Amino acid sequence: MDHGGDGLLRIGTFSTLSRISVRMLRHYQEHGVLAPALVDPFSGHRYYRSDQLAQAHLAVQLRDAGFPVEAIARLLASTADPARVDAALDARREELSRRREELHAQLVALDQVRSTLKGHPKMTDVTVKTLPEMVTASLRRVVPRYGDEGTLWQEIMPLLQRAGAPFPAGGISGATFHDPEHRESDVDIEVWVQVAETFAPAAPLVCRREPAREIVTATLTGDYARMPAVTGALGAFLAEHRMETGPMFNIYRVSPARIPDPGSWITDVCFPVVPR
Repeated sequence: MDHGGDGLLRIGTFSTLSRISVRMLRHYQEHGVLAPALVDPFSGHRYYRSDQLAQAHLAVQLRDAGFPVEAIARLLASTADPARVDAALDARREELSRRREELHAQLVALDQVRSTLKGHPKMTDVTVKTLPEMVTASLRRVVPRYGDEGTLWQEIMPLLQRAGAPFPAGGISGATFHDPEHRESDVDIEVWVQVAETFAPAAPLVCRREPAREIVTATLTGDYARMPAVTGALGAFLAEHRMETGPMFNIYRVSPARIPDPGSWITDVCFPVVPR
């Protein structure tokens, strides 16, 4: 490769070594990212020092990490201040993590659209029945989103084991959603497990006897992506019969924790009836 005078690299050679196109090198010069060491006043040819390759390689890495050209210029000018650079990298990582979560949620929503368009899910008719009296152990918290319900289950199970809570054969478990309306964030959820008898729990675990309740319910078999069809049927039933209800809750007959296959999940979607 040809080298310029005074031990400098021609822009074409520098482009090859840095993996930055000549067009982009000129763009970087315009935005203060990487200026040539010398510009020939007669020919306009640009030349770079070999030690500028380290800066060029860092610029490429920052570009690949999604930093805009203005931010790249600031960071390259701040390499003598590692704390400032680290803060910028941490902020970018947090931003990318948020975007990854958003993209994952959009992919899930896309699958739900496909599932909805496939037709009616496997579900029972809406019925009114009596849920028998039972004793439950529960944990209630406000979590960031509905999808964070799983963190409550991860917390409650060790608490139940330490408490030595007795479980009846065929007992049920579920989650109650206490907010009076759907929330985009800060969701009030209580997860609960049926136990055989009352016991003295340590906080934050709560044990109480639930009275028998009349409920409106329908059962979904399969992925939660099909849940809108179930809630739609429940809504039509409640409107038709002019029923007032309390907080919605789910009973997990077959849960993801028990069987990973979504096609095998069985969920009772329930609303307690408020007596007139």
